Amino acid sequence: MKRNANIFFRFKDKKDKPISLRRRLLFLIVIAWIVPVCIIFIFISMSYRNNIIDKTETLMEESLKNFTSFHAQKLDEAITISKKTSYELVIEKAWRKFHVGNMTKAEFYKEVISNLKSKYYNDNRFVMSAFYLSDEPERLYYTSRKPKSYIDTYYEKVHKVANEITEQETTDAHVKIVDGKIYIIRNLYTTTNYTKFGTLVVELNKSKLFDGLALNTDYELGFFIDDSESMIVYDSTLSEESRTSIVDKLRSQYSRTINREIMKVDGSIFTGLIYQQKFDDYHFGAILVADKSKIYNELTTLIYIIMIIILIVIPVFIYMLYFIAKHITAPMGRMMKASKEVEKGKIGMQIIGEEMPNAEFSYLMDSFNRMSAEVKYLFDYAYNEKLARKEAKIIALQSQINPHFLNNTLEMMNWQARMAGDVAVSKMIEALGTLLDYSMDRNNKKLINLSEELRCADAYFYIISMRFGQRLRVEKEVDPDLLQLQVPQLILQPILENAVVHGVEVVKTGTIRLKVYKEEDNVILQVTNTGKAMTSEDVTRVQRILNGEKDSIANGKGKHVSLGIRNVNERIKLIYGEDYGLTILPVDDEETASTITIPYEMVDDTEKRNLLKSLLDKSE
Repeated sequence: MKRNANIFFRFKDKKDKPISLRRRLLFLIVIAWIVPVCIIFIFISMSYRNNIIDKTETLMEESLKNFTSFHAQKLDEAITISKKTSYELVIEKAWRKFHVGNMTKAEFYKEVISNLKSKYYNDNRFVMSAFYLSDEPERLYYTSRKPKSYIDTYYEKVHKVANEITEQETTDAHVKIVDGKIYIIRNLYTTTNYTKFGTLVVELNKSKLFDGLALNTDYELGFFIDDSESMIVYDSTLSEESRTSIVDKLRSQYSRTINREIMKVDGSIFTGLIYQQKFDDYHFGAILVADKSKIYNELTTLIYIIMIIILIVIPVFIYMLYFIAKHITAPMGRMMKASKEVEKGKIGMQIIGEEMPNAEFSYLMDSFNRMSAEVKYLFDYAYNEKLARKEAKIIALQSQINPHFLNNTLEMMNWQARMAGDVAVSKMIEALGTLLDYSMDRNNKKLINLSEELRCADAYFYIISMRFGQRLRVEKEVDPDLLQLQVPQLILQPILENAVVHGVEVVKTGTIRLKVYKEEDNVILQVTNTGKAMTSEDVTRVQRILNGEKDSIANGKGKHVSLGIRNVNERIKLIYGEDYGLTILPVDDEETASTITIPYEMVDDTEKRNLLKSLLDKSE
């Protein structure tokens, strides 16, 4: 077989060999010099791009910080003016007189309005100012540059916010953005006994607040004060639907616990920054949104250049992919497919058909084919040899069992014949004939029907019951669906004999129960006998006997029984594998169970596959 395989696999003539893979790779390296050049160019371009982006973002951050500082200064000036109202004591003195009755409501109103006009109405940084007493929040002392109807807007949207602050015990100035307008609200307390007597509300003039700020037209700016839900914007486009997504992401980053920190949020079209800073009386959050196409317009030319280079490089990569697919991937796939066929059990699999695209894979293919042929030869030889050795061992084991029982039976028959000459002798001889015929196995069967094995067990039960008489009780429980199951020959009789020798013989009366049933994918043949309880030493000794350990079987009475149970265990493991066999364990204080476990169905080629796997492992 080896000679035929070697004749079949010969190297082709030199002129028929495909081009070497090494030469093709060298050729690929020569034409691929453009790829490293492109990579270097792209790297330089990306560095340039990153520098542009870094500088642009730095300018955006500086603009946002300057924007915050500018507005904080304006707000702080307005808050300082509102605090002077308390320090100058004009309204407080008027309230004291009014509170004790030394001033009428009209005089108090005139005094308050006069003070509001002098401080806020005449200052174009303010649009509106209002004051109301804590105990009369609905009576408003009001001055404004806007029409009288504006007071309705105040009551509708601002007065409720002011009342919430009035209910708080605080002198802090609260900056609130309501309906796109900026208000400063603070409670007024007396300077002597710290009694809250009123609340001051002033609205800032946004146009004056924005005066003096140089804005980059590429940026869209806005800010929050203490609350991200209200926002002042410089450009109405920031409120457009296209900016909603980026603005919402910036809002989600707002937190009054953050101080002097810039965070960036990116979108597909816009990029945004939010800068947050804490001040004494408020927390300021400035946002900046920019259109990427405007702020990164210098990158457009660079992108065009990169695209041209990519279009040049793409054909090179396509050729490389084609080369790898044809000269490496495809032949490797053929060899892997053949290897999987061998793993599935297709021993001797040969790779035939199309030629390999290069010399290296041609050599590997020839080597694989030769190895596959060798494996098939070794497998056939080793498998047949193993089967022969296993069959010889089974026959040898069976031959060791039969003589022991034969001698005992003949001795009992002799004893019975001497005692009396009745029909019992004839029945014993008939039972013995059954056992002898079964044990001889003239047809050399390895497996028989369970019904035949049970017939042999019945013959043994009859003979042994004649010996013990009333001392022995036999019980049987057999699943009739299992009678045609194939089982090894002579596996029950040694177990029954063991139950008699170590159970019934040592007690006055005993019981032997034979039970055969199916449990999941296994069949259980169980012999339970009463008698002397097994000790832990007995369990260990029996386990050593079943494992075939040396010196585990002592000479003397019971030696042949020990040999019998060992042989049964070995035969079952030889036929079915190491997961099956015989166990002998105590059930309770007075019972011992001998249990044979075999598979419900035999797997024909399990050992064949295992042997193939071991041969392949060794060949590697």
